[in-house]
Amino acid sequence: MRRLALLASAAALVAALGMQAPAQAADEIVIGFAIAQSGWMNAYDGPPSNAALMAIDEINAKGGVLGKQLKAVFSDTKSSQADGAKAGQEVLANGANFVVVSCDYDMGSGAATVANDNQTIAISLCASDAKMGVQGIGPYAFTMSNSSLTSGAVIAEWAYTKKNWRKAYLLLDTSIEYDKTICAGFKQRWEKLGAAVVGEDTFKQDDASIASQITRLQETISTNAPDLVHLCSYGAGAVSAIRQIRGAGINIPISGGDSMDGDYWTEGIPNLNDHYTGTYGSVFGDDPRATYNDFFKKYAEKNGEAVCCSFAVAGYSVVQAIALAAERAGSIESDAVLAELNKFNKEDLLVGPTTYSPDLHINLERPQAVIGIKDGKGHFVDLIQLPEPPPLQLIFKK
Repeated sequence: MRRLALLASAAALVAALGMQAPAQAADEIVIGFAIAQSGWMNAYDGPPSNAALMAIDEINAKGGVLGKQLKAVFSDTKSSQADGAKAGQEVLANGANFVVVSCDYDMGSGAATVANDNQTIAISLCASDAKMGVQGIGPYAFTMSNSSLTSGAVIAEWAYTKKNWRKAYLLLDTSIEYDKTICAGFKQRWEKLGAAVVGEDTFKQDDASIASQITRLQETISTNAPDLVHLCSYGAGAVSAIRQIRGAGINIPISGGDSMDGDYWTEGIPNLNDHYTGTYGSVFGDDPRATYNDFFKKYAEKNGEAVCCSFAVAGYSVVQAIALAAERAGSIESDAVLAELNKFNKEDLLVGPTTYSPDLHINLERPQAVIGIKDGKGHFVDLIQLPEPPPLQLIFKK
């Protein structure tokens, strides 16, 4: 059934594109990257896909997987949800045995759904919504990311236990699911610790102005004095919101999720201070884990520039996971590899200890770094291990 479905899907795409699908060499294992090679999403897909190519080169130099060389094929989603499924079909038509999809549930779900429907394993570079898995896509879908619930909860844990902050204000960009889980993870952990959310508001990614939200925030500051604003957004929308908050003279700490990793985005906010992010690690050479510092140095040497953000470790680990599961299965057949992935138990991948089960295809309990911004420059602040995982019912509501 898998082969019939795959051939039907591939044939439809080939007919649409007016070209012939290439034959797969017997000594190759094809990994298809249905990701954003252009548009705004490339800022998130680019570094981890570059890192994945590094892993492919290193594995091939050591003899490959099951005696076969790994080969990458690409199809550009153009940062469009509408083009995601097409990109998934195209890499399958080009012989992909495994599919790698974008670093976000909304942007990667189209390609992942195509792969899952064809009983082909799809792994997101770093989608942090747990719906990139069994419950949201299907049994063949995985993500290498930490959960965005975890990213939010880590900031709450750090703010409460290390900074002794007790009052928070939540500002949610409702554009994508990622943002909602960043806020949900923070709020659940914050309130469980006994701290208070003294105000909440929303905006949208493409809002040119959040003046009314800032007015309401200022009113809350005057009456309830929050210790921090937890901003759940990404990309240009988050940068615009931070710029407007600071421009209004509001200087209390701002925190966010791993979408605000690195400091490349601070250029439009001169001398930004007191911004904190929960993410994989520090790209600034000061992470307490030598494996991270060594990898980011190697990335810069390989790609001719420093990596913007620590998502790259997840992309490298996607290929590590595929290789490890295939070697253990002694096969690249989807069901055999799937069975091995579902047995992963704190596997020592670059990204950190990685665990999957038949019911959960995301990681909830890896330690995460808190990264700060001082005078516009990023630096390592702390490494936080949550004492318990965030509850998945925040995502999988009945």
